[in-house]
Amino acid sequence: MNILVQAKNMKTTKALRTFIEDQLSKIKRLGLPIQRVQVFLENVTRKDNDPHRATVQLVTDIPKKGRITIESKTHDLYLAVSEATKSLMRHLRKEKEKLHDQTRRQRRKLKNGDIE
Repeated sequence: MNILVQAKNMKTTKALRTFIEDQLSKIKRLGLPIQRVQVFLENVTRKDNDPHRATVQLVTDIPKKGRITIESKTHDLYLAVSEATKSLMRHLRKEKEKLHDQTRRQRRKLKNGDIE
């Protein structure tokens, strides 16, 4: 799986890149054919008390489903990456379960002889 990291208004450190790769490596456990994940990072330096300083956007393509875009905004960049990854995992798990449910329904129809 290719992980493309792009940053705006900041430079990505090696520690941040390894954290992103570790977080996104969890997606491989789902077994979906995902080829590429794009990570867009933005850190806005406004006031210190701004609750939405860091923005992370994850973009991935799923075959037969299209493009999924997840966005997370928090005060900490690492926390935003973690939240966006969790949200992407939930979304991909739902898509995988939908696919399995469709397959089960089709098998049940074939087994019962209910061909439309």
